[in-house]
Amino acid sequence: MQRSFLTYLFLFTTLLAIHAQRSDNYRGLLRDKTVSIGQTNLPIVFITVSGKTIQRDSYVAGRMKIIHNGDGQTNYGDTMTHRGQHIDYEGWIALKYRGNTSFSSSDKKPLALRTLASNILPANGGEKQKVKLLGMAKDNKWAMIAPWCDETMVRDVLSFELGRPWMDWVPSGRLCEVILDGTYYGVYVLTERVSKGKHRLNLHDPGEDDGDLTGDWHVSVDHGFDPYFTSTYRPWQTMDGRTKSNYSIKYEYGNPDYEDFASLPTGARQALINEVKKMEDSFMASNWQDPQNGYRSHIDVESFIDYMLATEVSMNIDGYRLSTHLYKHSRTREEQEGLDSRWKATLWDYNIAWGNANYYDGDRSDRWQYRFNTAFTWDDAPIPFYWHRMLQDTAYVSQLQQRWAEYRKGNHSTSRLLATVDSLASLLTVSGAAERNEKAWGIYTRTDIWPLPYYASSYDDAVDHMKSWIRKRLAFLDSQLLPPRDIETEPIEIASGWNADIVAEATPASTKTSRAIDGADRAFYSQALRSDGGLPTRRLITSANEGRRYRLAPYDGQNALVLQGRGNKGTLRLATPVETSELFILATSGNGSSALTVTLSYTDGTEESVGTMDVRDWSVRENQLQGDEAVSRLGNIYRSSGTMSDDNHYCLFDFSVPVDATRTLQAITFQSQSDAIASVLACSMLKAEPSAVEPLVMEPTDSERRPVGIYSVDGRRLPESHRGICIIRYSDGTAKKVVR
Repeated sequence: MQRSFLTYLFLFTTLLAIHAQRSDNYRGLLRDKTVSIGQTNLPIVFITVSGKTIQRDSYVAGRMKIIHNGDGQTNYGDTMTHRGQHIDYEGWIALKYRGNTSFSSSDKKPLALRTLASNILPANGGEKQKVKLLGMAKDNKWAMIAPWCDETMVRDVLSFELGRPWMDWVPSGRLCEVILDGTYYGVYVLTERVSKGKHRLNLHDPGEDDGDLTGDWHVSVDHGFDPYFTSTYRPWQTMDGRTKSNYSIKYEYGNPDYEDFASLPTGARQALINEVKKMEDSFMASNWQDPQNGYRSHIDVESFIDYMLATEVSMNIDGYRLSTHLYKHSRTREEQEGLDSRWKATLWDYNIAWGNANYYDGDRSDRWQYRFNTAFTWDDAPIPFYWHRMLQDTAYVSQLQQRWAEYRKGNHSTSRLLATVDSLASLLTVSGAAERNEKAWGIYTRTDIWPLPYYASSYDDAVDHMKSWIRKRLAFLDSQLLPPRDIETEPIEIASGWNADIVAEATPASTKTSRAIDGADRAFYSQALRSDGGLPTRRLITSANEGRRYRLAPYDGQNALVLQGRGNKGTLRLATPVETSELFILATSGNGSSALTVTLSYTDGTEESVGTMDVRDWSVRENQLQGDEAVSRLGNIYRSSGTMSDDNHYCLFDFSVPVDATRTLQAITFQSQSDAIASVLACSMLKAEPSAVEPLVMEPTDSERRPVGIYSVDGRRLPESHRGICIIRYSDGTAKKVVR
């Protein structure tokens, strides 16, 4: 449903009223105020404000003590009984609430804090103090992210961990448990903030370097909360440059803060605006693609590509347009220190990413976020035009594709990414932190958390749901960014579910078919009827996409699942259940494009929703071919008259669907989300690829070497071996990687 900006403003104002400042620091919103920490593997953060009300717009003084006995060690909440624990930090802090929707829509409130030398606030002349916290480099500016709508509580940390090997600087964050004035407030993430510090963006004050005002600068593309400045360019409505004339691109001040300009050299603020304008101008100059003098001379393209991939792999619906941090160094520092004076990007705010939003297609795994302006024309925080402009540059697109290929060989490989999720999740389960957080807040019993698209029944369910989404997202990006794979596929035989005959194997077509593909009463025909434009008599189809192989159902019976009308559904049951990691579906649509949701059913009784297939209309003339058609240049026959098409421009399309390879697939259910006529004609699967690990075999054992445990690849002990990769550990300390 489309909503106007005024509607969102009303909802936002209502949320602010509901969650207005509370003198008890929102303690009253806890479901259970008696939760305590016996022992935990996570650092324990004790914050004391002695009953003072924490504010949103100004800091209050408090004390902070962090207990952390080391990674993998136990921390105890009772510090009187367990004396001698390692105190990571104990001292004064300035504290306030932070965040926009993360504050107003959450019962658990995010915090901003500054470490201080005394109990005197900086506003009153007190000194800030740079300290190390939980192994993170010295600084005085920190944030406490409060996972609320993220039921896994790891989305921000996951995004930071994935981005860190690729980008110049990405925040570090540590999962911890927080006790405020003696009350347990749950799991938080103590994290570095995107700020100027030496160990962060490493920014100097404007003019500090021989009076140079070409940097250092830090801005964020955002809502435009005062103070901010506006781009001289309009956002693009479409990829070809048509603009959104009613909205603008807004930059909020990062470093320096707006109020700092009064103490900086004259003209500093205008110098910042000029540097942003020069960057934007370079995208619209006549030589914009020139490698030396075009836009590449103003931005670090690799940094922007890394930001784009981080945004797209997580389907961050705020990406590019909100909380998008850009920074640069001065030309003097480039000359003297070798720092890059071009604009770079870094990461922040991923709590409603990774399939975790019920609006703006935030839960879809098969959409591009960079197309936001085209899809959601009414939003007043659009994506800046230069992200679209770069995609007009074939060199940029090629570099983007190459970078994604590197990602997929590194920490974005499916196994490594999912192992990272499991590793972060295990931090929250191994000593009960997720359970304590649930007891305090009752997350999995609620149905009112904005903007959840899926309400998990437990922590494990929340993690499994996100992992399922990730598998689908990776498959989609691979299909869009990587060259065709050299794969082997195998057609799947369907036992039941075909409900229509849409292929005429002889005449009259009216009796040889049972229904049409479109509203004009047209159907396909076989080559037995006419070779030109006909479907093969042997019913074997090889897709132009990766050479995927399909076998159509016999033409003299029901040979398609046809769905028309929103909500109409049908199920294809496999003749023999299969194990595979990828399913392929051959389909087409008449009377416009169709949207089909796909749900997989496994033999263990579980189901998995794997997203939506957008099936294009079958009529695609030569100049409209997009290159992703499975089969093109087919003909059709009018069922009533028997007249055949004299211009064969009809197509079939195919789609890749990720499957949980640890389970056995037995059925596929499709449900129509549109009024067009969708036709599913065949299914195929990826055949098992050779594995680099050894097969699972029984080995002779002796008293000195015997199996003592079976583990998953991420270190979790298993009750028994499962399909896929396992680690067998032996009594002599050795281990072997095996596959079943």
